[in-house]
Amino acid sequence: MKFPLSFKTSNREALNAACQNVYIIGLNSYQTPSLITAAAGSQSLATAVKDMTRQTRPNIFNAVILSCSSAHIDDFINQLTAFNELCPLPIFLHAEQHAKSLVTLDTDKMKLPTTEQSIEWQGLRDCCGITALSHAFVDQSLQLVSDEGVQLISDIDTALNDAAQLKSARNSRLSLSRFKAGPHISITHSNAQSARALGQQIELLGNNDKHWAYCAFVGSTEQITPIKELFS
Repeated sequence: MKFPLSFKTSNREALNAACQNVYIIGLNSYQTPSLITAAAGSQSLATAVKDMTRQTRPNIFNAVILSCSSAHIDDFINQLTAFNELCPLPIFLHAEQHAKSLVTLDTDKMKLPTTEQSIEWQGLRDCCGITALSHAFVDQSLQLVSDEGVQLISDIDTALNDAAQLKSARNSRLSLSRFKAGPHISITHSNAQSARALGQQIELLGNNDKHWAYCAFVGSTEQITPIKELFS
């Protein structure tokens, strides 16, 4: 993960404009009625993407697809934990938590779901619903506040020469950075022209790993640009 270039703006209006709604759809290995491979999981997710009856589905299908998989559950947990500490995503959090619970359960006590859970689209009001992007947005907002204050600070300093400590505290608050660059995770970019085309690309993902998770951010080029930059 790295700070998105779209957020490096010179004014607040441009920064706000970079945050647009986006659609999310995902699946992990613990949401299926039986244990299947990552390749089979990508087939299930692709079927959901191509399903025209799904509610709240997008009508533009450019996508950023994140994926994580491993043949060993401990390695899978380590990958997800490192990622979720800085950019928690619901589908990856669920996978991490479920994987950790399996490690502590006796095999004979583990019960799988009897029916497959529905894979549904979710609407994200703007891309700052992603924690890492939210932190980047706050950092850039504070920078803009600091820049805007430069024009006024000279008059304030003249009138408040004895307020040096307050000014120092203010500058410290504005310089606090919440965004932190994080570990990379497998990423696939798609410029699909339709749900069917996107589904066909997703079908090509996956391998024989038994522990896996997919998360796709879908929308127009403008909508997914900050997400693409974040995970590039």
